[in-house]
Amino acid sequence: MINTKKDREGLYLRLKNLDLVGRLKPLLERGGYILRTEDSKFFPARPSIAHDAPWVYVQHDPTLRCDLYHRVFYQTLDHIHSRCRECWKVVVRPQTVVQLLDLYELQREMGVPCKCGLERRTTVCGLYGGYFYCRGQEQGLERYRQVREAVDRELSPDVPVILKRYCTEFELGGQGGLKGKGPSDQTPDATPEEIEFEKYVEAHFPYVGGTNPMPDHLVAATMARWIHHAFEHGDMSYLETTGGEKLTPDYVTYHDTKED
Repeated sequence: MINTKKDREGLYLRLKNLDLVGRLKPLLERGGYILRTEDSKFFPARPSIAHDAPWVYVQHDPTLRCDLYHRVFYQTLDHIHSRCRECWKVVVRPQTVVQLLDLYELQREMGVPCKCGLERRTTVCGLYGGYFYCRGQEQGLERYRQVREAVDRELSPDVPVILKRYCTEFELGGQGGLKGKGPSDQTPDATPEEIEFEKYVEAHFPYVGGTNPMPDHLVAATMARWIHHAFEHGDMSYLETTGGEKLTPDYVTYHDTKED
């Protein structure tokens, strides 16, 4: 409850600190969230499963709320969440769609928080990617050694594997004018004041979603897009998934086939 008589001189600052509607106005105006009537909390306007995402989420971490960290804290409040600052990722770069499928099977066997799929971001070099999510640098280094060994064995020693800190967008920016904050090693740990702010904001965003695995029909739709992506980008390894049949017939051509 706001008491307008107590500490009258500092009232404006207190109001500014409590005002989430003002801070989150761009989020509301974009139509992604609404202020729900029954409890005055911020709720996705159209909560649903992303049916056209390029990723298969092989194993969820139920403690993470990445959509909230991205759309609310970073894109709207210009703040890298404390959970993001302690998030380290082992990244695998399959060179073919067949290696991507092998990585999917490897991730299923490992049973740790991870995903794999298509890379469509302009700040990422490569057609495919796989991510293993870790808490802290120490766990990240341990997971890196584990994944590097498994990739050498199941995919190829030539497949790149790296360890990085938090999401690429935070460091390099991204589509839609999203600005990065520079090298991740220059981001300090969150202060107690920042953590209290995060708790205040999160209390007004009910958890939406679940930890159930992706249904088979959605995994199938995503993987079919992987194969079409391979075809579109000249990755002929996709033929291993079609019995050697091309996804489209060859063109009728009219040039002289004799080599000069």
